[in-house]
Amino acid sequence: MGITEHKDGTQISFSENNLSLSFPFEVVKGAAGYFSKSYSAQMEVPLQFFFLSYLTCLGNMLSHKVKLRSVLKVQPRLYTVLVGESASDKKSTAIDKAVEHFEENVLVFHTALGLGSAEGLQRVFKRAFKNPENKDKPNASVLLAFDEFKAFVSKCKIRNSVLLECVNTLFEANRYENHTQEKSVMVDGQLSLLGASTIQTYERIYTAEFTDIGFPNRIFLVIGTATTSHSLPGEIPPQKIKVMSANLGAIIGFVKDGITYDIEPPAWEYYDNWYVNVHRKSVHSKRLDGYCLRLMMLLAVNSLRPIIDLQIVKDAIALCNWQLEIRKIYDPIDADNNIAAMEERIRRVLKLRGPLKDYELKQYTQAHRMGLWLYDKAKKNLMIASEVGRSIKNNVYFMVEDG
Repeated sequence: MGITEHKDGTQISFSENNLSLSFPFEVVKGAAGYFSKSYSAQMEVPLQFFFLSYLTCLGNMLSHKVKLRSVLKVQPRLYTVLVGESASDKKSTAIDKAVEHFEENVLVFHTALGLGSAEGLQRVFKRAFKNPENKDKPNASVLLAFDEFKAFVSKCKIRNSVLLECVNTLFEANRYENHTQEKSVMVDGQLSLLGASTIQTYERIYTAEFTDIGFPNRIFLVIGTATTSHSLPGEIPPQKIKVMSANLGAIIGFVKDGITYDIEPPAWEYYDNWYVNVHRKSVHSKRLDGYCLRLMMLLAVNSLRPIIDLQIVKDAIALCNWQLEIRKIYDPIDADNNIAAMEERIRRVLKLRGPLKDYELKQYTQAHRMGLWLYDKAKKNLMIASEVGRSIKNNVYFMVEDG
């Protein structure tokens, strides 16, 4: 493990054989940058968690006011999931502080802390529309914030639930409808998402119903590990709190009733080259072009830029290139198919070789290559179904029909 120090003093850890996964800290600028550096200096939270949480909240606040001069109706909304190795990475802390900052400094900022169904989301948006402080009712926006992203995924798996379909559609659209004989679901508005998960959980929570409709490609994964230690974090100095509030106020004043962004010709050429020659060469790059456009708008607003220039485009592309590498490493497992495949592999090995100890069964099924969680889950499934047994006396596994 190596450690380098960024010019702002932030320590960045990285694996020497995996430098491509280092977060592009050079993009941490503007209001989001000041917020992130102020909090990460006091708390055991990766700086990138604060930075992307802030941008997600910012995109939610400005989703109906910031536009791109294009036939594409791109909105700066993000579906962000913070992923860390353990609870010590304080993912939820970054979410809490970002949401708290916006709720305290923005007149209208609607947050839903958890959700159980599409009908529940429908009620959340209706409540947002009815808010007397929401003077721009046709443009209500809501941020879904989850301390445990796994809980949201579990709700999507409930039989006859249309929550997944609804949230999936609202990533690019502002309207979702589903009508049946028993009920109707109609959701209007702009949706953003901000959740937290461990790496181990994220890799295995999705089933085919998620991957088949491309839901993972709608997620912007933010990976990070805390490298500092604060047994008792101190308070953020009042002066820094004032600057953060002033920065957000400056953004609101800068945008006013709305802003439509143009891209400078050199910046557009740089993006076009990336779009044609880089981003489309991998199956993991789906929707990254859309994310790049969203990030251009957010980064420009975040730094009070009146136009999207070359540096903004380079920063947005740096984030998307990083995201591409993250997706390659943490691509969600298609649990339905992979568990079934491992179950069959265990059956064949035991039928061919007879009773085996656990380490032998792992070796012959290539469990370490496929994943130990898959192996354990498949083995338990076969034992529950009484297809595989375990001898307490010899501590070996065997096919029940052979036992």
